[in-house]
Amino acid sequence: MKAAVLYKDRTDLKIEDWKSKSPGPGEVKVRVHSCGVCGSDVHITVHKIMSLKEYPRIPGHEASGVVAEVGEGVTDFADGQRVVIAAGFSCGDCPACGRQRENACEGTGVFGFERDGAYAEEVIVPARCLVSLPDEIPFDQGAIMADAVSTPYHALKYAGRMEAGEVVAVFGCGGLGIHAVLLAKALGAGKVVAIDVDDGALQNAAAFGADDILNVRDMKHVGKTLKEKTGGVDIVLEFSGHYGNVEQSLRAMNPLGRIVMVGIGRGKITLQLPLQITSRQISLIGSFGSDMRAIPDLMQLFLDKKLDLSRSITSHHPLEELNDCLENLHHRNGNPIRYIIEPGS
Repeated sequence: MKAAVLYKDRTDLKIEDWKSKSPGPGEVKVRVHSCGVCGSDVHITVHKIMSLKEYPRIPGHEASGVVAEVGEGVTDFADGQRVVIAAGFSCGDCPACGRQRENACEGTGVFGFERDGAYAEEVIVPARCLVSLPDEIPFDQGAIMADAVSTPYHALKYAGRMEAGEVVAVFGCGGLGIHAVLLAKALGAGKVVAIDVDDGALQNAAAFGADDILNVRDMKHVGKTLKEKTGGVDIVLEFSGHYGNVEQSLRAMNPLGRIVMVGIGRGKITLQLPLQITSRQISLIGSFGSDMRAIPDLMQLFLDKKLDLSRSITSHHPLEELNDCLENLHHRNGNPIRYIIEPGS
């Protein structure tokens, strides 16, 4: 099969022939139709700020396709069935997995990082990582549900426990944050404010339904301004990885507000207003990826005509154009949201 392979020198991904394998017990081979290009893929290739434990590795963790072969013991899927592959995998045996909280599993990992992913014509995954994809949902929209949409959905719905009518502020409007804006509106938020330092990202947020946008590039008093714009925030979703946003958010929170941290950065969190957390009963919550509840929920929102991801798809590309897509995403050329790789095209 044809695959995009990352070697330890971390130069461009090499498009080359790779040995096709058969699935083992409990596994399924999927013929990949669509795979989204994610910012974390840029981190391990162009940015080189993240390294993997093992090389060579085939990246790609936002995928949909068709079942090509099932391994021993697999009864829930059959050849030719349309599927979405969850971005992450888990052990399948621990208490967290038993409660469908796979992202809390000690053995959790991400396709394309801890095992080979979907920038290839075929990928082998545990059957428990698959969700059947209804015919009504296009492959490209199904693919990005695996991470770009499920991660902010989990942060908003399960970690943040958003209720209809609440005020939501989204820090960082890249591939995850932009979908948080879209989902907050779909779930009935009373007001959504999008916050970023990039005008292009904020333009996307406005197009996706943000009630207000806020460029904080040169702003000194972000929390005070956010409070003035909203009258008070119930949920903050932090996708940028700039931890100073946590401190700033405290100045804008309503009582019982929730600050949900999703973005990963390298700085420190300072809390100059710890009394705010106690007296106003503010929760600081971490949210990592999603679990297997999210993708079926998102599919139902699509089928109920409450979620349309067609505007998220910037363009479609063959595997040979993957390196160009990674560079363009890094430089934000054309203000992209999600490039889609179609390995079989």
